[in-house]
Amino acid sequence: MNEDRPVRVAVVGGAGTWGRFYLRAYADHPGCEVIALVDRARARRQAFADRYGVPATFDDLEELLRREVPEVVSAILPVAQSHPAVLACAEAGVRVVSIEKPIAAQLSKADEMIRVCRERGTALGCGTSHWQLPYQGEVADWVRQGGIGALTGAAIPGGLPTEVSGGGCANLIVLGHVTGMEVEWAEGWTLPPVGSYASPEAEAPHEVDCPAYGRLGLSGGIVCEIAEPEPDRTVPCTVSVTGEGGRAFLASPRPVLLQGTGARESPVFPDFLDGCPRKDAFTLVIERLLKAAREGGEVACSGRDYLHVLEAALAMTLSAARNHERVHLPLEDRALRLFPHPYRMYGGDVAGWRSIGYQGPPGLPDA
Repeated sequence: MNEDRPVRVAVVGGAGTWGRFYLRAYADHPGCEVIALVDRARARRQAFADRYGVPATFDDLEELLRREVPEVVSAILPVAQSHPAVLACAEAGVRVVSIEKPIAAQLSKADEMIRVCRERGTALGCGTSHWQLPYQGEVADWVRQGGIGALTGAAIPGGLPTEVSGGGCANLIVLGHVTGMEVEWAEGWTLPPVGSYASPEAEAPHEVDCPAYGRLGLSGGIVCEIAEPEPDRTVPCTVSVTGEGGRAFLASPRPVLLQGTGARESPVFPDFLDGCPRKDAFTLVIERLLKAAREGGEVACSGRDYLHVLEAALAMTLSAARNHERVHLPLEDRALRLFPHPYRMYGGDVAGWRSIGYQGPPGLPDA
């Protein structure tokens, strides 16, 4: 595409809880032009369009694509709507489409999204988990460049306390981002679903998103230990990795990095921790989409990444249902399902905003 003109972008669900942050990041970025906002909540939609100077609004994605095909579409929608939105964008010729987590409730639908996007030459991004923690990308690069030597182990110290897939997929993405490895097998344990998280659509207990813990075998020959979640205890470290020459703890407000072993182990402070001002996380999220639109290639934090962690989450729940036996990836049964909270599946306008703790629909972000 012409490098001298802005990338044309549309945000679907841009008046929603998460989509409004995408909309703001795009509107503030000089490298793109937001040409349309798609959202069925018309009053909220217009308020957001007026705030950010979006020239066109639509009730649905199909109406937009009949009028114009943007280069980038961020479809920040409930899980049930992600599959048709991705297929519609790919079939229409959108260069880059992004959705939110989890990628799907059913493995076969995630498979189809990946396949159709590959066939149509559409790059598929998913989620924001590469930017979940401060300096996460810099720590991942540092670890892969040998900052703590060859990796010998990993852990998720707080377990997956609410959802193994819906929210837990973010932890699993961080694990893959930092180690550069994929899950090859799982041994899982689960706890009862939290409150309203039990989906009425599930036909078996292992189809309900729930807390989980256990062990994951990674492609580099190491094991990730996932601790059993403890009620009312928040663990600030999302993922830790251990190497032959130190340890790294991915945490907020900043990572903890140690080099050496035994009595010689000591904190280190690489140059990237110097406190220089950093871009807003959502700016980093959208910039990787704009880059893919201009240069081609796969998107960082991709749909393929989220397909893999959905499969890992399903393997953990299957293992738990099978007396914790080891379950290997890839899974043969692609019809397997894992239903997230009804809010994640259908959105607050359908499932109710209070069902997940919100007081009501989102308002405009602070100026």
